Amino acid sequence: MEVMMLCYSDSDGQHRIALEREMTSIGRSPDQDIVLRWLGVSRRHALILREGGVYTVADQNSTHGTFLNGSRVQRAVLKPEDMLQLGSLNAPHLRLQRERPPTGSPDSSVSDLLSALTELRPPGEPSRPAREMERLNWMIRAARQLNEGAAIEDILCALLHLTLQLTNLERGFVFLSQGGEMRFARGLSASGARVDADSTVSRRAMQNAIDSGEVFSVSDTRTDDQTAEWPSVVQLGIRSVYCIPLRKPASAKEPGQLLGLLYLDSQIGAGALTEVDRQVLGAIATEAAALVHNAVLADEYNKARQAREELAVAAGIHSGLMSISLPVLPYAVLQAKSVPCLAIGGDFFDAVALDLEDRLYLAVADVSGKGVSAAIVAANLQGIIHSQFLAGQSLPRIADVVNHFLLTRNVGKYATMVLLKLLPNGELEYLNCGHILPLSIFGTEVHRLEHSNLIVGLIAGAQYTSSTHTMRAGERILLATDGVTEAENSAGLAFGEPGLISVSHHQQVDEIIAEVAKFQAPNPAQDDCTVVELKFSP
Repeated sequence: MEVMMLCYSDSDGQHRIALEREMTSIGRSPDQDIVLRWLGVSRRHALILREGGVYTVADQNSTHGTFLNGSRVQRAVLKPEDMLQLGSLNAPHLRLQRERPPTGSPDSSVSDLLSALTELRPPGEPSRPAREMERLNWMIRAARQLNEGAAIEDILCALLHLTLQLTNLERGFVFLSQGGEMRFARGLSASGARVDADSTVSRRAMQNAIDSGEVFSVSDTRTDDQTAEWPSVVQLGIRSVYCIPLRKPASAKEPGQLLGLLYLDSQIGAGALTEVDRQVLGAIATEAAALVHNAVLADEYNKARQAREELAVAAGIHSGLMSISLPVLPYAVLQAKSVPCLAIGGDFFDAVALDLEDRLYLAVADVSGKGVSAAIVAANLQGIIHSQFLAGQSLPRIADVVNHFLLTRNVGKYATMVLLKLLPNGELEYLNCGHILPLSIFGTEVHRLEHSNLIVGLIAGAQYTSSTHTMRAGERILLATDGVTEAENSAGLAFGEPGLISVSHHQQVDEIIAEVAKFQAPNPAQDDCTVVELKFSP
């Protein structure tokens, strides 16, 4: 019965381990059958199970996952030449191979390939096993060179070097598919010199290969009826050209996807390739396409991970800005909570007390949009408003400064906001810039503070004015952003101002936020949600 081998390399060298047991464990712990101390490998990461002649890999609830041929799996059947990676698509490769025959016995796979090579020789040409063995050895070395490339750049360089060496052509280019177009990725001359993107290639030859999905090759354009009159071939003096599609390996679920194109040409006739050379060339292109596909997946994974890490940092900063210490005053009690619908958002609040017995400033704002762009603008506005509060500026002056900032910086954002200034005697000055109307709550009475102005960030030179309201002992001012009033339930009904009024009896802002979440459940929030309450308690 054939036994599979698990092959990999580490700092101790190359390893080939026969998977003879019914169960082989892999992980970082010393008690595992195969101990790997690579980054991302869990203590007990995976098992390889053998049932008769069938091998299966099973992930052991590892932290970072098990990948088979570039796809994350929990359990999957293994085949010869499959590639495992533990913990990351950047991790070293563990390859499954058939067991080598004992030393001294003929290698059946080599014998089979040599037999196939012999059968492919041109009619009447004597067998040349020495040349065929040389070509076979060359292909093995080529596969090794390709697999040594971890990044796309390395793989493409190896692919061009190998195929130029095989075909004896003068230069080669690799184009990768991006947004439905073939874009230049790498160029190399036969001497190994780097060649930049060059317009002197036969686009018609490339298009033929793309349209047909097959290799397009002409060993001598002067004798080829199809290409002899192509303007690009005539003008550029191209004698030989080979275009080979690079396809992602097909799976049971989807056909092979076109990843790119290998283009080789020469102004000097290189002679026709033998059928053996064509098969070797095709095998190299197939191997390279699989490696490019895996490298692209790894690159996308790394970019996504980096973006998540950066977003986590931004979310931490945003959380810090939103978790300000609200002033504790002898005549007022403040509560506030902001919940972004994404990792970070464009809502914010701030409060500053100047000389505890003097006056209190309070702000609530909502920057247009959500996510990172809104959060960046919100952080800037919060800093501006905070500094203006500390300077004791008037509310209209603060609105002017914010409006001027948004318009002159050309950030493409506007904001609604409410600014409050409360004195110890209960005199409240408020300035509303297109925001949801503040609610005054006294016992069972609820009424709106109606005065309002234009949104900031829309019109240069807009005039802003404030209004006043006298608060009674125990009266509360409730402020909210439109993430509260525009929250929708499964029937498409909005929470609205009536909903906000109905929950205004709650004495804690956490309870109000919870009621909004309950109303829209199970739908996720579509906008940032912020609630601030100011209670006058002289």
